[in-house]
Amino acid sequence: MPSGKLRLRAGIESVAHASEDENELTLGSRAAQQALHAAACSAQELDWIIATSETHRGYPSLAAQIHSRLLVRETCGALDVGGACLGLLNGLAVAQGLIASGRARTVAVITSDVHSRIFTSARVAGEFGGLFGDGASAFLLRAKNGSVSQCAYVLGEFFFGCAGQYAGAIRVTDAPKGNLDVHFDGEALSRAAITRMEKVLLDVELRSGINRSSVQGFATHQPNPRLVTLLAKQLSLPPEKFPAIARNFGNLGASTCGVALDTILQSARVGSNLQAGPIFLTSLGPGLLFGGGWLIPT
Repeated sequence: MPSGKLRLRAGIESVAHASEDENELTLGSRAAQQALHAAACSAQELDWIIATSETHRGYPSLAAQIHSRLLVRETCGALDVGGACLGLLNGLAVAQGLIASGRARTVAVITSDVHSRIFTSARVAGEFGGLFGDGASAFLLRAKNGSVSQCAYVLGEFFFGCAGQYAGAIRVTDAPKGNLDVHFDGEALSRAAITRMEKVLLDVELRSGINRSSVQGFATHQPNPRLVTLLAKQLSLPPEKFPAIARNFGNLGASTCGVALDTILQSARVGSNLQAGPIFLTSLGPGLLFGGGWLIPT
C-alpha cells in the first residue's frame, strides 16, 4: 500500500513483530512467567492453564505446550478457548466459572498471537496484513481469601452474544498453495464495531451500577486507533482512558484487550500517583461475537 496510508487513514503509527526465534509459545510462556512472578505464585500452584490465540494452528494445543514449558504438575488442566479477538474475555469467564464452582483455586489465562508470519504480502492480498501486530498477555486468577494483594481486582459479571447480521463482514479461509482467502469489508466492520462496543459498554455500566465517568480505564477491542477515538467521543469519555495499543503495536488480535488491560493495571500499581478504579472490558470477534465485563479493585 502507499507509504503512510495506515497512519493517515487508520492511525496506526507502528506495528510490533516477533523476532525470528519467537512464536506464540515463547511469547505466551514469557507473559505467564511474568504474571506468576508479579503475583509471587509458583507454577506448581496452577490448577488450570487457559490459552487463546487466533494464529496458533499447530498441535499440541497452545495451552498444552505452555503447560510443558512452565513445568507445571500433571494434574493442572490445559484448555484452549476460541473467539479470536474475544478470546481473552472468553478465557476470563471460563476461569471465573472454574473458581466459582470450586474446581480450581489458581488459574492462568494467557493470550498469544503472531500475525506477521500469516498475514504476509505473499499470502494475503491488499491492506489486511498491515493492520496486525504480534503480542501476548497473561493474567493470574485466584480464589478470594483473607490475604488479598494490595493491587488485586475482583472480577465482576461477564456477558456475551452474537450479532449474526455481520457474520459475513470478515472471513479468512485456507486457499490453494498455502495462501489465505480473506474477505474483509472494512466499512461494514467499522460501523458494526463502534455500534456494538458502545452498546456493550453502556450495558456494562447498567449491569455494574458503575458510572462510566468514574472508570479508571477501558480495555477494549481496537480495530484501529481512529475507531477507538470515535468510540470515546460517542461515550463522552477522555480518549486517554483507552490505552493506545493499536496505534503503537497494531491490532494484536486476542492479545489486544489483554495488553490494554495490563496497561491499565500497571498504571495503578503500587507507587503510582494514579488511584485504582473500576475497569470496563469489551471485545468483538468474527461472527460477530461480542462480550463485556468489569473488574473492581479490592
